[in-house]
Amino acid sequence: MGADADIAELDSYAEALFRAVMAAIPQWLTQRLEEIATDHSLPVEDLIRDVSHRVHHDLSALLAADVDEQRENPLHVLRSCTSVVTAALASAGVPQPRRDEFERRAMPDDVYAIGPLTWRDLSEDVHEAGITWGAWKAATILTRRRAEGKVK
Repeated sequence: MGADADIAELDSYAEALFRAVMAAIPQWLTQRLEEIATDHSLPVEDLIRDVSHRVHHDLSALLAADVDEQRENPLHVLRSCTSVVTAALASAGVPQPRRDEFERRAMPDDVYAIGPLTWRDLSEDVHEAGITWGAWKAATILTRRRAEGKVK
C-alpha cells in the first residue's frame, strides 16, 4: 500500500491538514530536538522516520473517521506519536525540562514538552490547514445537528 493509499478517501480539508502535518514533521522535530538536547547525540533521522510513520498511521485513521466518531483531536495524535522521542531522550540522559501546569495537564506523558501545543508550533501551513479543517468539522457537526432538529 502506497503512502497516499489510506488518505485517498479523506475529505479535501482533512487531506490538506494531513499533508501539511506530514510535510512539517522533519523541520519541527529537528528543531525541537535541537532545543531540548543540545549537548546530546541522538539518531534524529531515525526518530523523524519513526514519528512520521506513527503520525501517518494514527492521523490518517483519525481523519478518515466520521467527525461524530472522532474522540480526540489531531494535536493529541501528534503528541502521542512522540513517545519514541521521549524514550530516546530519556535513554540519552537528557534532563527533563520544567513544564508549567497547563503542559503537565495537557500532555502528562510528554515529559520533555516535545509535542505541539498549537498548530502554529508545527508551521504556518499547518496552522492554516488546522484552522480550516476545524471550521469544516464544526460546520459539518452543526449541519448534522440542525438536520436532526437538535440545534436551530
